[in-house]
Amino acid sequence: MDLRDRIALVTGGGTGLGHAIAIELGRRGASVAVNYSTSREAAAGTVAKLEALGVAAIAVQADVSAPQGPAELVAEVEKALGPVELLVNNAGVTRGIPIEDIASVRHEDWQSMLGVNVIGAFHCAQAAVPSMIERGEGAILNVASIAPYVATGSSIPYVVSKAGLISLTECLSKALPVSVRVNAVAPGWMHTPWLERNLHPELLAQVKSGELPSVAVDDVARASVDLLANDAVNGETLILDGGDRWKA
Repeated sequence: MDLRDRIALVTGGGTGLGHAIAIELGRRGASVAVNYSTSREAAAGTVAKLEALGVAAIAVQADVSAPQGPAELVAEVEKALGPVELLVNNAGVTRGIPIEDIASVRHEDWQSMLGVNVIGAFHCAQAAVPSMIERGEGAILNVASIAPYVATGSSIPYVVSKAGLISLTECLSKALPVSVRVNAVAPGWMHTPWLERNLHPELLAQVKSGELPSVAVDDVARASVDLLANDAVNGETLILDGGDRWKA
């Protein structure tokens, strides 16, 4: 798929990996809608960088976990730019809770992480795919994590939610016509502000010291956009951890 002049929506696109994917899409000629929940200034900065690349870009506020959030988000993008042809489900939340500390996991942790990381991704796809099917072409990329493969990470609900997103990727690839491809990436640790905000101190120290391997955000972004563009790949999850596994 040639990405030039395609219309892309990146949820959580103002910061971290979402920002990097949005910029990579812009470099390849796509128009990009940058969704954000609370990071208004960061989303505006991403839009400014995209416009400097010579592509159309907008920032759109929406909570993808809200009942009508995804449908309203997609409708606003379609009104401003046109039908969504590329969807990147990157929005994600967590709370830093040591894996062994199951007593500290709250009911609301499960609700928030499943609500954004899995249910929100499903509803974004649900809202975007009708126009993809009608046009006979489209691609969805879900941003998962290496966490389910190693059963550790920022918290148990986060690990489980990302496992659910990988399963959702496989389910959607079966449910949708082959003209609408659905893939996922499963990155290892990336040095973004997300780490400082969400990891408990011991795990953060392991990543910073190199005891746990990390990967470059831009490398993950390039691979992510490659999956969106590659018509030969459908229903797959690409592990991007430098060939290693976490040793926590």
